[in-house]
Amino acid sequence: MGIFDFFRKLAQGKNRQNSGKEKIIFSELGSWIENKITDIEKKEEEIFFLIKKKTDVFSKEVREKIKVAENFDINQKKAEDRIKSAVEEGRKKYIESVEDLLENLDNMKSDDLEKTISYSDKVFYDFNKRSHLSYERATILIGKEMGEIKESLRSFSKDLIRIFNENKSIIESSKTFFIVRLKLRQFEKIEEELKKVIAEITFLENEDVNKEKDNKEILEQIEEIKKSPEHLEILKLHEKVSTLKTELEKDIFSLSQAIDFKALGSFYHIFEDKMEILKSHRDDFKTSFQKDDGKSILSLLEGAKLNNNNISDKFNQIGKKKEEILEFEKELESEKNKEKTDDLHSKSKKIAFDTESLKDKKEREEKRLEKLKKYKEEIINEIKENLEKLGVWF
Repeated sequence: MGIFDFFRKLAQGKNRQNSGKEKIIFSELGSWIENKITDIEKKEEEIFFLIKKKTDVFSKEVREKIKVAENFDINQKKAEDRIKSAVEEGRKKYIESVEDLLENLDNMKSDDLEKTISYSDKVFYDFNKRSHLSYERATILIGKEMGEIKESLRSFSKDLIRIFNENKSIIESSKTFFIVRLKLRQFEKIEEELKKVIAEITFLENEDVNKEKDNKEILEQIEEIKKSPEHLEILKLHEKVSTLKTELEKDIFSLSQAIDFKALGSFYHIFEDKMEILKSHRDDFKTSFQKDDGKSILSLLEGAKLNNNNISDKFNQIGKKKEEILEFEKELESEKNKEKTDDLHSKSKKIAFDTESLKDKKEREEKRLEKLKKYKEEIINEIKENLEKLGVWF
């Protein structure tokens, strides 16, 4: 059994009562915690110094008693040799155990009170477990001398228990102070992240406003252009081109109706390549005609002597319409280059895309902001809970 087992039970069985609560400003909590930790460290130094002093006195005292026990002549006692041998063996092993105990106590570190208690507990537990039988054997013939060694051990262990018991609150407070300091550092990091996230959200909001402003200006420019004479001229050109293309399609259809495909088939029926051209025009005249501007079908008509003035006029009419459309399209392209509406529309689309991207980023940052706020609240609650243990609130 460790010498501090009862100490643990005592600590577990009591809840520290606070005579009153201390109020502190949250902004001053960091420096307050550091001061308290410094005070605890100083107090622990004093405790370690006291333990070291008592250990040195104890060590010197026990070594003197060990010499007395070692010098005791068991031959002056009337006993069987086997008993004397067992006593001698018990004395030797017990003294070795005591020497190990002294060495372990001398190697005890002085940097953490809780660890020192745990270490001391283990040292005495191992000693009692290892030395019990040896002590019982040795005291068969060496009662007084061995008993004085054990009494010194008992007295020293009581001193340690008293020291630790008197200062047990330091261990509890120390843990709490260090937890609060850790939570404060986490709180500071969260605060830094919150500032960054809020700044990023503000930046994104400003960017969104700027983008909307730019887009509004572009749309206004487009509307102005639409009202300009140049744009109205473009609309007229579009209308002319559209009308001519409609008329062109009607002319091509009229031409197809004027051609006697049956007569052409009778004339070219033995010519496979000619019949293939003829068939494609008969099946889809418009598509086939536009592939070569009607050159192939005109060639077939002339070869079969089936071309006439009506058909020639229609070919000429189609040709003129195409030239006229081409001229208008060139003029239209020239006017488009002047008004720059295409560039403005492209810019407007780019701004719309950028705006959506900004909104997505802002939503992500806002979600992150909410998580940080929730985490910050949790940290503050944990700080409050630990400070309550110390009788402090803010």
